[in-house]
Amino acid sequence: MLGGAVAATVLGAAGAGAGLAVQRRALRRLQLRPDPFAGEPFGSLRGRPVPVRAGDGTRLYAEVDGDDRTDLAVVFCHGWTLTQDAWHFQRKALRGLARLVFWDHRGHGRSDGGARDGYSLSRLAGDLAAVIDATVPADTPVVLVGHSMGGMTILRYIDAHPDLVGHKIVGTGLLCTSSGGLGDITLGAPALIARATHRVLPRALGALGAGSGAVERVRHLGRGAAVLIEDLIAFGPEGGPAAVAFAEQMMAETRMDAFAGFLGSMVSTSLISDCAALAGAENLVIGAEHDLLTPVEHSLRIASCVPDARLEVVPSAGHMAMMERPSVVNDHLGDLIERARKTLPT
Repeated sequence: MLGGAVAATVLGAAGAGAGLAVQRRALRRLQLRPDPFAGEPFGSLRGRPVPVRAGDGTRLYAEVDGDDRTDLAVVFCHGWTLTQDAWHFQRKALRGLARLVFWDHRGHGRSDGGARDGYSLSRLAGDLAAVIDATVPADTPVVLVGHSMGGMTILRYIDAHPDLVGHKIVGTGLLCTSSGGLGDITLGAPALIARATHRVLPRALGALGAGSGAVERVRHLGRGAAVLIEDLIAFGPEGGPAAVAFAEQMMAETRMDAFAGFLGSMVSTSLISDCAALAGAENLVIGAEHDLLTPVEHSLRIASCVPDARLEVVPSAGHMAMMERPSVVNDHLGDLIERARKTLPT
């Protein structure tokens, strides 16, 4: 996610002391919304833990499902302020189709944070390389699937390793992500205000002190307001209350240094990738109709650079499409896996 977590942090604390009655009414309306995933045990699916050491020594946390499979691996990269558990529905639906690898980006979930100056997209690309080396046998082909910042990680990894495309990397699935220009995202605000916010906020958050006790306590104030902002910015108009609450929980548990550092890297990088190196793999680009954070135009831009990419737009979904319309996303990913499998030598 991008602006949702920013707004939640800024507005969440304010909501703790003002407008509580309005907030409570809005929360009730959200909680009364039809919820197809009420009672879903988000975060309960686990695989075999695999220790990973990044190039700078940072400890990363990864899990493997189906580690007896060596025919094909699918490596999932989650978005900013999320964890590998954001792939809950995909993990459940795609088990048995291939070796599945899930990992937490540095500063997220069960992974360590590393140095404060290490929160960049290029560093994440190196982390992904370490994860693949640790979790996938050398002769096993790989499909890479990424959401939001995870998709940007894949683009940077592919740019750094174009020689792997077509034999080691046989497919990519890029969900609600961007190849650049995130500094121009307005979230509906006037453009001048949006640009000023993008410039100032990462530095302001970073200056507060990474992981300081005071900052972490402030972030947990006004959690009700944070849930409402999460729903407004990161989900479409029909986002289920349980999924919204779980996404906000993952965001609230993200380290402040990772929160600020990766935000700065994303919004300050005008060109993340030209996507040319994707040619040669089976590629799937998925956008979402109501995505405010990486609008569907960003998916169209990626697909236009890779003429044979398959482009899909998920209707009635926002940035968290894989949690809002999991069956649709699962079908597209299942098709990608099978298309990639058909390219393998028999």
